[in-house]
Amino acid sequence: AAATLERSLRPTRCGSIAAWHRAAMPTYAGVEGGGTTFVVCIAEERPGAALRILERAEFPTRTPPAETLNEVVAWLRAREYDALGVAMFGPVDLDPESPTWGWITTTPKPGWQNTDVMGPLAAVRRVPCGFDTDVNAPALEEFRHFARPDESSCAYVTVGTGIGVGLVVNGRCVKGLVHPEGGHIPTMKRQPGDNYKGVAGPHPWSVEGQCSAVALAERAGVPQEALKGLPDDSEVWEDAAWMLGTLCATLCALLSIERIVLGGGVMLRASLFPKIRAATRQILDGYIKHPKVITDGPSGIDGYIVPSARGNDAGIFGALALAADALKEAQTGSKPLATPSTVTPMSSEERGTAASEYSKMAPIAAFGASGSTGLAVSAAAAAGVLGFGLGVLMARRRGL
Repeated sequence: AAATLERSLRPTRCGSIAAWHRAAMPTYAGVEGGGTTFVVCIAEERPGAALRILERAEFPTRTPPAETLNEVVAWLRAREYDALGVAMFGPVDLDPESPTWGWITTTPKPGWQNTDVMGPLAAVRRVPCGFDTDVNAPALEEFRHFARPDESSCAYVTVGTGIGVGLVVNGRCVKGLVHPEGGHIPTMKRQPGDNYKGVAGPHPWSVEGQCSAVALAERAGVPQEALKGLPDDSEVWEDAAWMLGTLCATLCALLSIERIVLGGGVMLRASLFPKIRAATRQILDGYIKHPKVITDGPSGIDGYIVPSARGNDAGIFGALALAADALKEAQTGSKPLATPSTVTPMSSEERGTAASEYSKMAPIAAFGASGSTGLAVSAAAAAGVLGFGLGVLMARRRGL
């Protein structure tokens, strides 16, 4: 039994089982690390009831990282909890055998490269810990609580200052060489005359380089905070819907993903959803003949490409999902397989209502009609998409 316990601790780098048998009503700590803000919370899980956040706080993401991490550590140290989950911006090291497990690695965020995040956070209290990306964690949460009973996969896409893609396949978060970096796959532009070069960086031709909030602001020639004031008929929103449609079409064709959840600040503009759905269907052009793609309504594409029911809280609820998994792994000695909840999944109308409630916190103007023609992807771009996908497909075949 002791050997089993030690093996269960190794991937989490966390401590003893002193308080784990309070599991009838466990208390979880969640940390969501974002490029601008860290969110921390304490939540309680009661039998037969939804997870409830009892307390939360936010801290600016400062440089040097120790300033922010010290604030998070002080907040956690003043509270009791049975498990900790951390969802972090990346790239990060998810290999439990690596000496830099729990570190942010090659992030473009200045000053945060090669930062040990889990070291100081795990040292606060000797409890089971879970660590993953800030998109894999929400994908796990979305799958566990909002998937339909017959689904085994889910993608969570965040569209904000950057673009990230989290994946759950066969009930587990996808990770392999590192973790999915779906924002860095090539995209198709809507019009041949689109000469926007992309956000400066290593991948200006990527989805992130072309239609993140930073890219959209550059396209429109306005500060990022002024995006919400753009008129409904701005070409920027036409371009965004088409390029996000190319990403959804890629996820559909490459992974046969069963549901795509779109979140992040840009996606608070609810009227983007019908345009992205239309673009996805147009790009696939009838090749994927499945009711979720070719039909309308809640059982069709309206229930296939959906807003996050958690809204802007998707990340912190994802961190809590990691904490819950870490506690279960410590108790059983094996990593739990995520399964859809037994509660009735939200309909597309209910999801829309939930998302609209979150969007009231930061309303963004709607936009007008969608564009039509798109460019054929180049051979080099197609090779880039295929290269990204082969590793994920191999992971799916191995059941990871």
